[in-house]
Amino acid sequence: MLRTGKDYLAALNDGRKVWVGDELIDNVATHPKTRAYAQRIAEFYDLHHRPDLADVMTFVDDEGRRRSMMWFQHRSKDDLRRKRRYIETVLRELGGGSTPRTPDVNNYVLITYVDDPEPWSSQSVGTDGRDLTEGIADFWNLVRDGDLNTTPAFVDPQTDRSRESAQAESPALRVVATSEEGITVRGVKAISTGAAFGDWIHIGVFFRPGIQSEQVIFGAVPTNAPGVTVICRESNVRDGEEQEHPLASQGDELDAVLLFEDVLIPWNRVFHIGNPKHASLYPQRVFDWLHYQALVRQMVRAELMLGLALLITEHIGTYQLPPVQTRLAKFAEFHQTLKAHVVASEDEGFTTPGGLYKPNVLMFDFGRAFYLENVGTMVNEIIDLAGRASLIFPTEGQWQRPELKPWLRALQTGPVGRPHDRMKISRVIRDLFLSDWGNRIAVFENFNGTPLLAIRTLTMKRAELSPSGPIADLARRVCGIELPQEDTQDSEYMAQADYARRQDAS
Repeated sequence: MLRTGKDYLAALNDGRKVWVGDELIDNVATHPKTRAYAQRIAEFYDLHHRPDLADVMTFVDDEGRRRSMMWFQHRSKDDLRRKRRYIETVLRELGGGSTPRTPDVNNYVLITYVDDPEPWSSQSVGTDGRDLTEGIADFWNLVRDGDLNTTPAFVDPQTDRSRESAQAESPALRVVATSEEGITVRGVKAISTGAAFGDWIHIGVFFRPGIQSEQVIFGAVPTNAPGVTVICRESNVRDGEEQEHPLASQGDELDAVLLFEDVLIPWNRVFHIGNPKHASLYPQRVFDWLHYQALVRQMVRAELMLGLALLITEHIGTYQLPPVQTRLAKFAEFHQTLKAHVVASEDEGFTTPGGLYKPNVLMFDFGRAFYLENVGTMVNEIIDLAGRASLIFPTEGQWQRPELKPWLRALQTGPVGRPHDRMKISRVIRDLFLSDWGNRIAVFENFNGTPLLAIRTLTMKRAELSPSGPIADLARRVCGIELPQEDTQDSEYMAQADYARRQDAS
């Protein structure tokens, strides 16, 4: 089915237990602290019903059913570029990248399970030999057929990192019982972005030294499951202030802590349990798909920053100044470099075990690193180029007062454009870069999935960058060194990680 925004909003009123700040929310679709973002997700679903976007937002599957492109499994380079066009369209239609976690992003994380499900089952510990692959396929079909929104929850509470034993003492989610029905879990997931707005919670883990077998859980539970509580941070939404805050009024996706109080996960919703070694090898590959989308999002955000810099300098009359031109060129360089990473990752992609065409992991991960290294400088540049125009401008109410408008118009008049348009540009710059709402998005981009240090650390664990991997072949030939023998430690590592290596490169 192609879900509508109306269908989505109705589904949110399902008895889920959601706190925002110090208030228990009665209905996520209608409460002032959550309704704007719920409406934003509804707009996402309604994009799929726009006739002018039908070929971009939807596809017809092998059975003749028209589905959302978020379920499209790209099996060639052209397919992947088609998916990217879809991703870009969603980003552009919903605020130029200011809505980071839409359902297409959340559901993209499920791809690795269905692409290569066998290791998730065979590497599990504590399933009494159950085949988990059937449940993986069944869950994919369930959320695909319902056009549902599955929000990831992978991050565990921070612990005392000076000692590995602290992880065992953590309140992190863990299995407390198993039965013929499934597993019972208790504990906390420390961060889940947008969980209040999801249909399902996708549970997983990132490996930490000292992680316990019972803390390794991958699976899914409904957001309204008995025993689940979603505790969101204070909301930054500017509800009902569309003119003054054109972006911040469109909703806050609300990062949350999730409590699980003896929640039953049936076996057909368990994807993997019990193996810390598996957790150290495979889960970062789950987020590869999300991180490719993140790079596309960062490319779109860079394009928005370039456009804002061009518009505000034109309106205040500094665009033609040579020093300003050279600073504007930095924004163009920033955008084009990110675009180059996107295009190159697609061009240098490979085929996964399940036959999907996957972009080059190193290229999109180091593209994300480039963004994080430089975005702070670019934000400072745009604020500096805008000057007082980024912060000091009248409210709409002030602008409409007849005794003030002539004076305010003169203050907003530049060499080109209408004075009121200059205020619109200033409001977007303020919302994005000089507000709690915008600062939260900046923090999200910095820590989304993995921050800069983690990007580099985890990327160095990729099979390609192993000393016995293919990238070192040239250096070996130049030095006259033979390939490592099978009994070396590094070759042993690569052999043990074979099922993970297949997600890294051809």
